[in-house]
Amino acid sequence: MKSFRVKFIGGLLLLTILILTCGLYGVYKFAKLVAGIYPMFMNMQYPMMVLCQAMVLGLIIALVFGLLALKNYGEDKVFERKTLFNLQVVALSFIGIFLLSILAIIYTNFNLQGSITNLIFIGTGLVSMLVGQIFLLLCDMVKEGIDLKEENDLTI
Repeated sequence: MKSFRVKFIGGLLLLTILILTCGLYGVYKFAKLVAGIYPMFMNMQYPMMVLCQAMVLGLIIALVFGLLALKNYGEDKVFERKTLFNLQVVALSFIGIFLLSILAIIYTNFNLQGSITNLIFIGTGLVSMLVGQIFLLLCDMVKEGIDLKEENDLTI
């Protein structure tokens, strides 16, 4: 049952990575579309596109390292340094998304008064920080497990 679960979640993660990779191109096309419809956004097209693509890229990085951590879980190598590293990268990727959301909010506030897109970035920032903190907690638990495993291996 564990093997099926790991393969199923891994397949979903791979599908999500593929969709987000296509989403990078979608962000580019959407930026061009909005700049064509609203010329007042022309000066914001490239900086906002770079910020949004960096957020998507951070999510892709988090998913790739999450997939590697899932692979370690499937091989019963949960309490190893490699798994801890993968989980730390996932946590830092989500914290990076949070920081990019803050930058996007600041940039849009300087260029547009009362932008409704800030609500999207506020939600993205809050969710990414929450998920990042959950993964940091998970990292601490795995680190404690590694320490206990090393202590247990030394006593035998």
